[in-house]
Amino acid sequence: MVIISIGMPRSGTLWRYNLIRDLVIASGGKDGLDIRRKYMLHMFLGKNNADINTLKPHRLIPVLVPSILGNKFVINTHAGPTPFSIKLLNNGKAGVIYGYRDPRACLLSIMDYSKRAYPGYSAKFLDINSIEQAVEYFQRYLRIWDGWMAHKGVLKIRYEDMLVDYEGEVENIVAYVGAEKDSPEVEEVIRNYLPGHLREGGPRMHLEHGKAERFRKDFSPEEMTYLNEQLMPYLEKMGYPP
Repeated sequence: MVIISIGMPRSGTLWRYNLIRDLVIASGGKDGLDIRRKYMLHMFLGKNNADINTLKPHRLIPVLVPSILGNKFVINTHAGPTPFSIKLLNNGKAGVIYGYRDPRACLLSIMDYSKRAYPGYSAKFLDINSIEQAVEYFQRYLRIWDGWMAHKGVLKIRYEDMLVDYEGEVENIVAYVGAEKDSPEVEEVIRNYLPGHLREGGPRMHLEHGKAERFRKDFSPEEMTYLNEQLMPYLEKMGYPP
């Protein structure tokens, strides 16, 4: 089986992906990067986190071959659902874990990264110079949220819930990927990805702050008013207060 780890940009995507990947490996699965090398999937999966940029058949079918041959592994993406990926989900050929966060927190993080201009990583954020541009950029990912939330077979994870109830959320992930909760290897993985433990390690997981509502302090009152006006339908659906 292929487990597809999906997240909004700047919603702890790498934290979740690495946690899920290591849980699968600890339970006898494979590292997606090893699968990439062994099956020569360099054109389809990225070299850093087994990223896939679309879940359309022309990209996803080659990645399924190792799964058909009995390998279980995790791939990473920000992409939205496609008819093909939903068919795989419904047929039990793929699992989907979708993570999201208060969009205002994602937008603050995007704007932070656009100012820092980290080589390579933040290239897609470099043209975002205002809060209006950030909101426009993020509309696509709000629609993707709608797409994944519509499907019952998807395990949905809120970033904020991972921070305040890490153990409970991880228990859901462990069950979803078929890991053995009480095995020493799985227990070690769970400890390694505790939120406080990761922040000590710095930007590897892109969790420099790891605070759920930093945006309330960092955005001005005028910016908060604008964001609440623009995002209110989604804030209400996601369960976030203004």
